[in-house]
Amino acid sequence: MAKKRQRLPDYVTIVGEGTEVAGGVRFIGGMHIDGTIIGDVSGQSEDGCALTLGRSGTIQGNIDVAHVVLDGAVIGDVRARQRAELASGARIDGDLYYGDLVMAVGAKVNGKLLALDEVQALHPEVSGAKGERVGATSPPADARTLPSIRDGESPEEEPSPRNGNT
Repeated sequence: MAKKRQRLPDYVTIVGEGTEVAGGVRFIGGMHIDGTIIGDVSGQSEDGCALTLGRSGTIQGNIDVAHVVLDGAVIGDVRARQRAELASGARIDGDLYYGDLVMAVGAKVNGKLLALDEVQALHPEVSGAKGERVGATSPPADARTLPSIRDGESPEEEPSPRNGNT
């Protein structure tokens, strides 16, 4: 039986075509982007935020939002804690972490596709939904979360030319 599509929140923030925002963006509710954002984009509600990126939209930074619908270009990692929908015009140059994934023919991801529940199963030293790497200087066990996309690292310890590890 197919899952029923959740109703996304109403758009309260819109970045129009031809508009460029330099710096990180935090929002509550729904956000639609047809312009350009140079910086990280994050939803401030665990389950109520949604981001849509139109075909003319571009984000040069990491995305951390519960629901993501992409039809434009992202240069950075995407964390869709609940659901990621990639339309045919979606282009991601980075890793995609997702709860549920819907991907149309023509969408492209130049990176890894990582189901959040599988990341947690493969890496028992991490938990939660926000995403920070744990290690020698990690927070208390109850504050541990998934590997961070903020620093461009993936959950594996392999070197990657994109994130600067050698």
